[in-house]
Amino acid sequence: MVNEQAHKGNTNNLLRLLHLCVWLFILGLSWAAFIKMMPLPDSFFRAVLNTGLLAALFYSIGTAYSLYYERREYWKFGGSLVVVFSIITIIRYYLNQQFSYMENASPYYEPSPVSFFFGAIVTNLTTLLNSLLYQLVRSRMRLKQRETALLAEQREAKIQFLRAQMNPHFLFNTLNNIYSLAVVKSEKTAPLVLRLSDLLRYVIYDAQQEEVALAKEVRVLEEYIELFQLQFEHQKDITFHYQLPRKGCVIEPLLLIPLVENCFKHSDLTENENGFVHLDLAVSEDGLVFKAENTYNPFQVQKDDQGGVGLENIRRRLVLQYPDRHRLTIEKTDNIFKIELELVFAQH
Repeated sequence: MVNEQAHKGNTNNLLRLLHLCVWLFILGLSWAAFIKMMPLPDSFFRAVLNTGLLAALFYSIGTAYSLYYERREYWKFGGSLVVVFSIITIIRYYLNQQFSYMENASPYYEPSPVSFFFGAIVTNLTTLLNSLLYQLVRSRMRLKQRETALLAEQREAKIQFLRAQMNPHFLFNTLNNIYSLAVVKSEKTAPLVLRLSDLLRYVIYDAQQEEVALAKEVRVLEEYIELFQLQFEHQKDITFHYQLPRKGCVIEPLLLIPLVENCFKHSDLTENENGFVHLDLAVSEDGLVFKAENTYNPFQVQKDDQGGVGLENIRRRLVLQYPDRHRLTIEKTDNIFKIELELVFAQH
């Protein structure tokens, strides 16, 4: 938010500087047009007054555009244009008549009431049209920015919603296991509560960021695996192999955990002594490859059908956060389920 405000402030300052340069250029042209026809101070004073009136016309039209046109009050907008244009034209006409004395006048320009009036009409009309064009372009750009901001807000809300759908079932199992250990006053209780607290803190707070360090996601993933092991009396064949590069990498938070959760949810670790969940993470400077493989019971159709929501959730998040920079493949054999995710890191 701070960066966006600073960027907006810099853009506004640059726009003001551009406006100032344009009006100084117009002032210079107006001064140069009459510098040889009248005394230097008079020509400069005349240029300043005319440029100031043209600027007043330009920005008055902008004000009327914001007050009336954008609110679809077209009659008021048209009336305000006529009034402002007429007032500025009359003022400039009488003002320029005060500088009718000219020496060495150009053969193409003869100072007279008609030429003064015609000159005021032409330059005012040019200024009016340029102001309208500027306001139309600016309005279109503001509309585009609002649409972009709205889409970004909708996208962020959608991502947060998808992140929040991580299945809390394992949390209840973990709490039940911790409760059982607490009843028998096991020494494992306090460390397990601390681990669960760290995991919840990551899910609730750190996951609200756009990106987190990959090392942090891996560390939380290890905590998640250890907590999952609690529901079994004996350790199950759950392995997680990884090697992180020295250079820090960032990733969309809570991207790998749902993949592991899907493996745990649909595995047959409870009834199959030879069941397993094998996880492997390979990271390079350009991207990562995450592989998850687990045994499952092909006859548990109802349990398998419920898993489609989690994987569809991941697909939608990948499309939003890693467009054209990911590949998610799923493979099923008789009793083995495999998921492979490839990500290409953004070039910062």
